[in-house]
Amino acid sequence: MVINFDIINNHRQKYQYSCIPSAVEMVLKIERNKTDADCTEQEKWHNKSDGSFEDYNKYEIDEITFHREFAQNRDSNFPINQLFERIDKELGENRMVIVSLQVNSGWHMYIIYYKNENEYFGFSKNGCETIYEGNIKSIIKKMNGTDILVYEKYH
Repeated sequence: MVINFDIINNHRQKYQYSCIPSAVEMVLKIERNKTDADCTEQEKWHNKSDGSFEDYNKYEIDEITFHREFAQNRDSNFPINQLFERIDKELGENRMVIVSLQVNSGWHMYIIYYKNENEYFGFSKNGCETIYEGNIKSIIKKMNGTDILVYEKYH
């Protein structure tokens, strides 16, 4: 997938705990190819600290519907191979995947946009700073799985 990184660089995560709606906004902006797309998801969320991908499950915005998948417990029974197959399928169909990653003492959302034979690559925002991660598959393996937010487009 070709990403217009001007869109990402101009985006801002407005609140400390708004990384989920911030990621949703970035997907919407990339899919519309507009740096200044009118997105209000963070304004609705503010600093909600008890949110999850479930808040966006079956949520439609501008002909894009989001779906939460792989909400299972993160343990040795997690279907990690199926998770990676699902991510590969989305990337193969030119769609990004929002993923929840354990970082430092909490969680942060990244958008997977590319893979090579061994790893997934993604980006996120921390305020105005763009953050890149090139070891997402390894991080997910260490976490014993994670949930994802995928989407479908209707245009």
